[in-house]
Order: sequence, then structure tokens, then C-alpha cells
Amino acid sequence: MTIYIFNLLAGYAISGVEYAQGFRASMLNNFSLPVRFVFTELPARLDIGRYEKIGIDVKQMISMHHYLSDHSVLEFTQKTENKLEELKESLHYTNIIYQETEIRLIKDDFTIASILLEETNKDRFYGIHYFSRGKLIRTEYYTSGIAYADYYVTAKSDEGLYAKLVRRAFYKRDGSVIYEQIWKENEERYLFPDGRLWTKSQFVAEFVKMLHLSEKDIVFLDRGAQFDFVQPLFQFGGKARFMTFFHSGHYFEKGEDPWHYLYLNWEYYYWFKYSHKIDTMIVSTQGQKEELIKKLQEYQCNVPQIAVIPASGIERLRYPEAERKKYSMISVSRFDEKKKIDWVIRSVIKAHQKNPCVFIDIYGRGEEKYFRYLQDIVSENHARSYVRFMGFMDVTEVYKNYEVYISASLGETLGLSILEAAGSGVAMIGLDVKYGNRLFIQPEKNGYLIDYDRKYIEEDDSALIDEMAEKIVEIFADGERLEAFHRASYEIARDFSNEIIAEKWRRLLT
Repeated sequence: MTIYIFNLLAGYAISGVEYAQGFRASMLNNFSLPVRFVFTELPARLDIGRYEKIGIDVKQMISMHHYLSDHSVLEFTQKTENKLEELKESLHYTNIIYQETEIRLIKDDFTIASILLEETNKDRFYGIHYFSRGKLIRTEYYTSGIAYADYYVTAKSDEGLYAKLVRRAFYKRDGSVIYEQIWKENEERYLFPDGRLWTKSQFVAEFVKMLHLSEKDIVFLDRGAQFDFVQPLFQFGGKARFMTFFHSGHYFEKGEDPWHYLYLNWEYYYWFKYSHKIDTMIVSTQGQKEELIKKLQEYQCNVPQIAVIPASGIERLRYPEAERKKYSMISVSRFDEKKKIDWVIRSVIKAHQKNPCVFIDIYGRGEEKYFRYLQDIVSENHARSYVRFMGFMDVTEVYKNYEVYISASLGETLGLSILEAAGSGVAMIGLDVKYGNRLFIQPEKNGYLIDYDRKYIEEDDSALIDEMAEKIVEIFADGERLEAFHRASYEIARDFSNEIIAEKWRRLLT
């Protein structure tokens, strides 16, 4: 039996879905089962490195494009020294410049070739740029050998001259071209030496056929928005067991989320449409499961098995080595309008007027425009001394130093930050929204849930800010009660240990 996980995204920043994939990899590695994480879009070196950093072994990754050219392993094994000597013999150069990320061969003050070095091992390389009179004409990409090459022409845009990708050739291990990827009028085509010309859908279908999926195999589908790989999977891999994930709220009541115009999350439209082909739907919370069943029934869709397995867990409970910072709050999230960090800042500013000891440290990064908006709020209210932006970092060991975690996010399916905060015994303040907040924040036991109404988004939000500020003041007013909140957060977090979640996976897969 093999587990195939579709799909790893290429060309996008890491999000909560990717962290969930990394956590799942750690869970599945507890079992003696082969696991393959699939790229259906061609991954760059940066993409592979990002997934390695969140815990997915490169040996477990498959690129659809490499797989059809018999370069199934994405490890970079080519030695820099050997390639450099080869280029020295084949190119007429006058100088060599060694840099941190590349080695450049120079002729007549122009770079004629540049060896792109592996980030973690400079003795290995992953690509070579070739130039003509300073203009990029070809880039070769390597794994165990040359895997593919990009060809460019110099084109002109409103911003000036640029290298336009016009053709991509993929190679067999023996160095011969197995197929080419071409683009015409924004359409992708695959051209083979024998004259076959495939669409993207045909190309994906051939890849699925090559997997030889059987009833012993399991296919995990993380996203359904990119349906060009889902339909061939259902068509040619129908004997496998299909399991889909719901990482976020899957539907919305009218007006619930002003950023969505459909009442169904577009990422999950096909999970509803093709629910009769799905063996198991996996959600993170019991509340999500109950609502999903109701919505499937409402749409007259098949209701498959629905398993509740959290998308993340905690390795262990973390306790402070010293006393927690008095009157301290922490916020950890992506800088995104849906996270409503502006509400958090405004409520802290208001609470600070009643308790000047209160302060907050905000960790994260994200949309630059929204970040500037947040900075402006802080500056205009002269709050820099007690509202601090700490940047992006690993905060696993940071939560335990704070007394209160606060969030105004409009919804978290599970919420990695709030889970980690609970595992560090931090008291909680958050909006009364589904799903994670209601799971981890138990009013009067480990913190407070703030009444939330959709009108606060488009209408006056002052009442919400006032209530959040009041709860901030209140949570610090009684030291003994705050200590009890800390103990309660630890108890809530115990049910999300990695061991418990691994057992849920074992029961599902066996």
C-alpha cells in the first residue's frame, strides 16, 4: 500500500495548509507505509526547500513533470566541482567569481554561465544559467542529471527588456529529450518526439495511469480548486481509496464572510460535487464534522465517512523557565485583513488607558499594505512603547513567556497558534467564532470569548473594541484567577498531543 498526497503547491508561500501537510508527514512516518507527496506543477528549488523546512523529506516528494521523464527523485546529487571543471573545458572564459549562492564564469566583463549552488550544501548544485552578451538564453535544471532546460528570448514590456520563457525540454537519464512543454496564448501543451501533442489534462491523465493505483492505495486530496489533476484521479485511479481534507470553513451563511460571494468555499466545491467518489472526508474538529454533514445533506450530496483528526498537534506541554512577563499579551498570525489584528491593537490601546501596565507583542508577517495600516494605528495613538511588532520567527518556545494570547481572527478551523498557546499554558481572549476558538477557549475557565456579529465588519465596530478592551482589563485584574486560566489551558491542550493524534491516524489507515 502506498499513500499519495496531492498536491504540494509550487510558486506560493507556505500557509496553514502546508504546515498541516508537514505535521501529517510526521504522523504518517510513524507507520511502515510508503508516502509520496506530489507536485502537479513543476517545482522550483525554492518550493522543494520550503517543504523540506516544514518536515517533508525530499525523498518522499514526486514531481509529475519529472516522473514522466524518469527523474522520479528530486534530490540534487550533482557535484559542483565536476560541473565547474566541465564548463572550464567547454567555455572560453577569462575569470571566475565565487559567490555565496553561485559561481560565475566571465568573458569580456560579461557573465557567460552561472552555476546555482544548493542552499544547504555548496558542494552540490541544482542549475546553470547561460548568457549571451548579458542576456539569459537557457537555464538547465538538475537532480541526478539534467532534468529539464528552459529556453528564453529577449522580449520587451512596459517595464523594459526581459527574458521570456518560450520552451521547456525534459530529458531522460540518457540525455535524450522525452518531451517539450510549450505555451501558446496562455495554453499549455506537451509535445513528444513522435508528434503527439497533449493538453495539460491528457498529460496529468498519463501520470495518473503510471502510478498504477489499486484498491490497496490511498490518495489524499488537499485541494480541489485545481481540478486538472482531480478529474483524472477519479477517472483512472478509481480503485484507490480517496480521502479529502477540509482545512477551513467549507460553507458560509449569507453575509457571514464579506470576502466570499458564494456560500460554499470554492476550494471545496468539487468535494461536494464528487462526494460519491470520496471514501473519507477529514476535518479537524467535531463542530466542523457536524456542520459538514448538515450541509452535505442540504445539497443532497453523498455523506461519506467523516473522520475528526486535528491538522496539528503538540509535541509536549511547555512550561516557563522563569516567571511569565506581567501584564503581557501575545498575538501570532499572518498579517491578513481576515485576522483583524487592527481590532486587537485598538482594543489594547483602549485597555492601556485603564491599565498602563498592559502591553502586547505581535509576531507575524504578511500583506505589506495591511502591515502599514497597522503601523499607522500604533503611531497615531503613540502606542509604540506597548504595542510592538516582533517580526516573523519560530515562536514555539516563545508563548510560555506570556500571560495572555489574544486573537480577533474571524475564523480558525483549528488554529495552530491558539493550539500552541494553549500547550504553553497561556490564557485566551478571542472572538466567539467557529471552529478553533470555541474548542480552545472555554469562557471563565481559561479565558473569554467575545460576542461577535457580522455587522462589525461593515458597520460600527466600537462595541466590539470596547468589549475586547474590557476583557483585557478583566483578565489581568485577578492574579489567582489568571493562574487558574493557565492551568486550564494546559488541560485543554493535553487532548491534542501528537501521540493521541497518531493513534487517530492508525485507526483510520488500518
